[in-house]
Amino acid sequence: MPYNNPQYWTNIHNSYRGKLRAVGHPFLSENLNRLKYESEGSSLFHALSKVADDFEQEGIHRFSFLDVGAGTGYWSGFVIDGFSRDFIITATALDISVEALNSLNEQFPDIKTVNEDLAKIAPDKFLESYDLVFSCYCLHHLVNHNDFVNALRFTGNSVKKGGFLLIMDPMLKMPYSKYDTLDFNSFRGNGIPRHLYVIDDILGTIGLQRRLIRPAVSFILNENIEAPGPIAYFLMTAMWKVLCKFYRSERLVQIFGGILKYADRILKRFSLSFSSSICLYQKT
Repeated sequence: MPYNNPQYWTNIHNSYRGKLRAVGHPFLSENLNRLKYESEGSSLFHALSKVADDFEQEGIHRFSFLDVGAGTGYWSGFVIDGFSRDFIITATALDISVEALNSLNEQFPDIKTVNEDLAKIAPDKFLESYDLVFSCYCLHHLVNHNDFVNALRFTGNSVKKGGFLLIMDPMLKMPYSKYDTLDFNSFRGNGIPRHLYVIDDILGTIGLQRRLIRPAVSFILNENIEAPGPIAYFLMTAMWKVLCKFYRSERLVQIFGGILKYADRILKRFSLSFSSSICLYQKT
């Protein structure tokens, strides 16, 4: 496939060093990316609250986490900010990009960093080492199937018994998606959504059971990946393309940000988001 994972991320992080565009939509405004991340953050906090409740019930006040595909550390910082008041946290961040990890360490010098390619990493490198492992918008960038399976197994294997795995990624759950009809020999994208049942099946073989699934963000802030049928898919795709022209403007997104946030919340609440999901697994 033409997409080169290491080269792509090196170039992106060199071009947009420290910005959300480096780990979100690189060709849209920083304000749009900020709205997207705020929406995902509220969804992620809800899922992580389940983890915190479980830790508290078990009398756990100290936990370790591994951020797989950490980028510049946005989600590592999110977890630390949200839970360091009630827990003592030991943090590790893994990424393929040295540039991204350097930027992360400038913000969070106490986070241990690991530079690895998930396509090649040994699946048992951190076998049952972390209470919480999370991967946000990373795994779908492993477009080769074998690379994806290797990365998913590594991510799941790194969870301690009784610990949790959280994945935020585009995952297919509905009857229709263009990703079901791709010609992979000519595919030029930098990410492929996988079916939820495939992820559940692979993780199930290493002892992880899904406990929660919820929308991460709606299609108006992050593009649609699925739909009940082809007509609905076409309409949402057309709407996204029109919105992208608007989303290139920092000023316009700032002016209409409140309306976009409200629409995003409503779509998620009524399960009309048709975009990325958050899945929480526990190793039993």
